[in-house]
Amino acid sequence: MTREHHDTILLSLGNTRSQVALSAADGTSQTFALTLGLDALTPGPFRRDPPTPLELEQAIMVVEDVLMPLAARIPPHPVLHLQSPEPLAEVFGNRVQSRENIERLFGQLAAMVEGDPLASAQLPREKRIAAALLILREWMHHLDAGSVVLVDG
Repeated sequence: MTREHHDTILLSLGNTRSQVALSAADGTSQTFALTLGLDALTPGPFRRDPPTPLELEQAIMVVEDVLMPLAARIPPHPVLHLQSPEPLAEVFGNRVQSRENIERLFGQLAAMVEGDPLASAQLPREKRIAAALLILREWMHHLDAGSVVLVDG
């Protein structure tokens, strides 16, 4: 019988830069700096509360360009630990979210920026929340995280 060893991956969102800490089961660790953050998508792609559809599309490309080089260096992982200066647990309603729930919330964000009043009633309109949700969604999608756990900074 083999024991499974899982890496611990912590994504710490900052205002203009973020950091990823990877702690392997064998005790080794690596840190990666990311050139994106909650305000780094402003005044770039995100200029309005909430962002426009074009701003959202541009921001997706920015985030993908930053995250994709990590795909070869970070193994698929069942859990992503996330630190954020924004109170995301209040937005999500829970500290633990599945990839499916993040996709659903991102779908609500996309509907909100398209002008859907129901989606607007369910999500905050602030661009920093939109940035956090976008970064998280792209991470889970491209770096194969099964769920996210919000941790205190």
